[in-house]
Amino acid sequence: MGDDFVQDTENTQTQTQNSQLDWSQPAAFPIPNIWGRLYSIAGKQCWQDAEYPEYYDLIQPEFSLGRALSCTFIMKKDLIKEDIIKSVSKQHFVIMRDLKEPLAPAIITDLSYNGTFINDVKIGKGCSRVLDDNDVISVTHVLAKMFKFKDLLKNEQDKVPIELSQKYYISRVLGQGACGTVKLVYDKVKCTKYAMKVIKKSRLTNGQINHLNDPIKIMNEVRIMKTLKHPCIISTEEVVDSSDAMYIVMEYMQGGELFHRISKRSRLSERHTRFLFRQMVLAVKYLHSQGITHRDLKPDNVLLVSEDDDTIVKITDFGLSKFMREDSFMKTMCGTPLYVAPEVLRANGHKSYGPEVDVWSLGVIFFVCLVGYVPFSSDYYKEMTLQDQILSGNCYMSPAHWKGVSLQAKLLMKRMLTVNVNRRITLDQILNHCWMQDDDVNLRIENLLSLTQHTSSQASAELSSNSDEENNNNGPVVFLKTIANNKRALSNSFSSSEPVPKKLRVALYPSVGKNDNSSTTDSYCSQEFTD
Repeated sequence: MGDDFVQDTENTQTQTQNSQLDWSQPAAFPIPNIWGRLYSIAGKQCWQDAEYPEYYDLIQPEFSLGRALSCTFIMKKDLIKEDIIKSVSKQHFVIMRDLKEPLAPAIITDLSYNGTFINDVKIGKGCSRVLDDNDVISVTHVLAKMFKFKDLLKNEQDKVPIELSQKYYISRVLGQGACGTVKLVYDKVKCTKYAMKVIKKSRLTNGQINHLNDPIKIMNEVRIMKTLKHPCIISTEEVVDSSDAMYIVMEYMQGGELFHRISKRSRLSERHTRFLFRQMVLAVKYLHSQGITHRDLKPDNVLLVSEDDDTIVKITDFGLSKFMREDSFMKTMCGTPLYVAPEVLRANGHKSYGPEVDVWSLGVIFFVCLVGYVPFSSDYYKEMTLQDQILSGNCYMSPAHWKGVSLQAKLLMKRMLTVNVNRRITLDQILNHCWMQDDDVNLRIENLLSLTQHTSSQASAELSSNSDEENNNNGPVVFLKTIANNKRALSNSFSSSEPVPKKLRVALYPSVGKNDNSSTTDSYCSQEFTD
């Protein structure tokens, strides 16, 4: 009997433990992820006098309203007034949210004939707009206010000037650099993505202005960006200046940085390099024609419009640029060390240097595109510092990496990385260099840039035409703008428009010796220019 008692006791303890374990286990049904809420607006406009739900939770990525039985919310007589239901379409509107994209906004699309209104403004059949926190939704008529939308994923920490919050939905952070933070924003009417650079006007602890956040330098960048009009230069949508920060809204590049493309593929083929590099040269040539020297060219500041191989290149980040006149010289010591020209190092903030520094930086980018590593590094030579390597033009050419690169490409690289400024190749000479001559590549670039310029001109003409219509009619201005601007599609891809400071990977070799001069005795190609 004692054994039976022990056995019963053990069984009881086991059952108790199992019971406790059961209570500690997670619920069989997961708690739903509610991303938004539609609060019913009390009043006689829509709802019946009978008791109606206080709110509806938005869980699925799509919510639809209408008379059709397939809708998420079906307009029924026991809840909605009959005269309202008669004017409601089978599918009146739909709200969608990309739950895979962090902090993506909810997009409402009007599918009705009698109208869907946001904050008393009609959206228009087939048109969309961003649904922001506390927006009021009306159906069939402005006065028929039905819901107030509550965005439960709204980033509460985003505090921006009212002129920006009214126009843009502030989303996630894309990147952070020395000069500020870049956030993804959505135009509420056009439903298009932009990158917004936020530059804080902070000061150092000793009371002096931080040179990276100097308001004068910030305004210099803004002034430069707003004047530039070229398909290979990042365009600025608008600029808002506040007491504590500068907000620059600019193009959002789907393809990311050139840095990421090189890192992903280790190196680029000569043909692909030619396609991208020619655009970079055209962009820098345009900058120089406008009296602007970039001074901080690097793969991080070269953006790509798409992830395709045939994509437009965009030069960005003019924080270190400066307008130059015939009687002015640059004496500022700046730029990223790995890409900085030798004359900038020699100047040391006292002597002057010219726009040729951009050609040197292009040469470093060209080098990295072809072989995937930087030409100068403190890891290459024990007896030479990084500065000495650049001053002497002593770039490390790994035989294994350069083995498959054409002679013409090597010669062009050497002409750009020429220490003597007077002997360094010019931008026009680069474009006319024999390595750059590829009719197929040139035609593809020309077609791509022409298409971009045509699209841009067409959009400007449509906006101008709609502006004239607004002046000649008394209809709602915002409604007309919505129809005109909503022709641009909402993209779901992600990229950073502001590079996070980083270094390209530096290849370490078993034996690091002097420069590989195997190709220095090769003669220049027939179109090479005489020094």
